[in-house]
Amino acid sequence: MMSIKRCAIVFCVLFAMFLPLCVVAQREQVGDAVTFHDTTWYDRGFDVYIGGGMFWGGKKTALFYNGSSYNQCGLDYLFDNEYRLREIQEVVTRLYPHISMNDQIGYDERDLNMDPHYNLGSCVTLGARYKIRNNWGISLSYTFSRLTVTNKLLLTYTSVSGNQYRSPELTLMGREDRSMIDLSMSYLFSGVHRIVKPFIEVGAQFNYAKVKKFDAVLLDDRNNPQLTLTLLDPYNGANYVPGVDMQTYDVIYGGPGFGASFSAGLKFVINKYVSLDPTFYGCMSRINLEVYGSKYMTFNYGVALRVVMNDFFFQNR
Repeated sequence: MMSIKRCAIVFCVLFAMFLPLCVVAQREQVGDAVTFHDTTWYDRGFDVYIGGGMFWGGKKTALFYNGSSYNQCGLDYLFDNEYRLREIQEVVTRLYPHISMNDQIGYDERDLNMDPHYNLGSCVTLGARYKIRNNWGISLSYTFSRLTVTNKLLLTYTSVSGNQYRSPELTLMGREDRSMIDLSMSYLFSGVHRIVKPFIEVGAQFNYAKVKKFDAVLLDDRNNPQLTLTLLDPYNGANYVPGVDMQTYDVIYGGPGFGASFSAGLKFVINKYVSLDPTFYGCMSRINLEVYGSKYMTFNYGVALRVVMNDFFFQNR
């Protein structure tokens, strides 16, 4: 996952690379107003772009990763299995000396995080825009984003000695990949300014979400993993038994979804071949993840920097 600091560095590097070209383009237009016409940006033809940035997932689907037994993947998958529970007890007693193997370890649904959030994710996008006429166009884009979630909860234990000390902490870590395809109508306000031109896009979205990882992790005092157990079920409902050659399955958690999307941004004209488009992207989407037995519409958004190659770029090659 790309951090905010890295995204800022990438943005600054790209801006610094293209700034001299932007200055040259401004000089060309000031020196000769007809170097290229504004119709360059709305005549018929194809524009192709590539970009990247940051993406924020809606918190409703983040509840999929809070460990609830009401979800498709929950902590009961581990605590209802005597062998997994014993593994947890062995590591807990090693990390927390005041707890013994005779103590009963579990969790309380009331301790689960009911307001989780995805961590800041990165995204990459590829797209093409066919300019119809009079600033109107049809855009088709593909965006990929990887999202992560981290939740923590305190485990409960019943001590045979009757003494209660610090409760053990369990960390839940989820990772999800999302692919989004958007078919949109776009409009470019080409007459606003020669260099800076606002644009908007509104359309329909097809998405596909896939849970790549969902683990329960016991960490030591230095945050080093001491035990990592998956909450995804590779045995497709069969009870895990150690030492047995059990058949595994490629169980898919997630699937296709749909929604509506929109984008808004500014086109910074470098020259008649290339432009830089800082863009805000938002979508109201139904993600195919069941949360407490239901699937919700959730708002997701992101910011990206597109590098756009105008159709003149290909005509002159």
